[in-house]
Amino acid sequence: MNDLLVAIGVANEDALRTLLQQWDDILKAVGPDLVVADYAPASCLMSRGRIPLLIIGNGYTLPPSEMKRFPLIHRSYAPLWDEDETLSAVNRAMRSVGRLPLERLPEIFAADARFVETFPLFDPYDAQRLESANGPVFGSPPAGRQQDAHLVLVYLSRGYEPRLDIVKALRPLASRLYIHSPQLTPEQSADLGQGGARIHPHPLPLRELLPLARLVVHLGGSGLSAEALAAGVPQLVLATHIEQQLNATALESAGVGQMIKDFDPNSRVSPDMVEALLADEAMAQRAMNVGEQHRNMLEAMKPIAAFETAALKLLYT
Repeated sequence: MNDLLVAIGVANEDALRTLLQQWDDILKAVGPDLVVADYAPASCLMSRGRIPLLIIGNGYTLPPSEMKRFPLIHRSYAPLWDEDETLSAVNRAMRSVGRLPLERLPEIFAADARFVETFPLFDPYDAQRLESANGPVFGSPPAGRQQDAHLVLVYLSRGYEPRLDIVKALRPLASRLYIHSPQLTPEQSADLGQGGARIHPHPLPLRELLPLARLVVHLGGSGLSAEALAAGVPQLVLATHIEQQLNATALESAGVGQMIKDFDPNSRVSPDMVEALLADEAMAQRAMNVGEQHRNMLEAMKPIAAFETAALKLLYT
């Protein structure tokens, strides 16, 4: 997490000071009764202690604030930046705008209330977290996968250019495909469309399609990973960065998914691999069972109601 904070400029004392001053101006001008922040360190640093603060985020973007230091959450590469140096830079910027310094860098995520939008399975800080995860927020509760589900949903967000091997691996399944992939070339779209694929220019209606899906192919974002998990659909994750890799690893550990490290030039997706996933009855049954468990968990968590309760408590106490 320290590396991520450095990457967005938190360790740049001058840049952070400017952000803090600008947030100070905004807060003075608006005079909010409550600040709800999602991975917004500067706004949190200026809000905390003066305005009720509720921080939201998934497990990856909202680490526990009680920790002494940020732990390693993967071993793909060693940390690039020194956490003590980041803390020193943050505290110099804080003092320069009249704010109290932090004792520990994880305090940057401290708040009056916190709302962790994920299932414990996807929380890389689950072992360190004192609070319970609140569960992902969906527009409506996902329905379970039907026994005769056969569709293959492919959801590749804007900015991702599908590799040639992925398109070739999906081509034999074109008649079962529902695909949203804005970066498909016109030739790829035409080829898949001729095979019967339904190509959607807009995001797929997941609530309608997940119960009919035997497999979801996607990049491993927290939202779709959680929704497909709760629906009981096996997943093939084409991970392009660490957060997606962590989500895919969690799915693999639960026996309901498989990961391809898309950032690895030696990785390949083949038609046989996809066919094997579709034919894996044991994985399909595990996904059904795990999905039911997580739908029950979601019903007990009631995340939207929990968020509203936390927000109203801060507003009226």
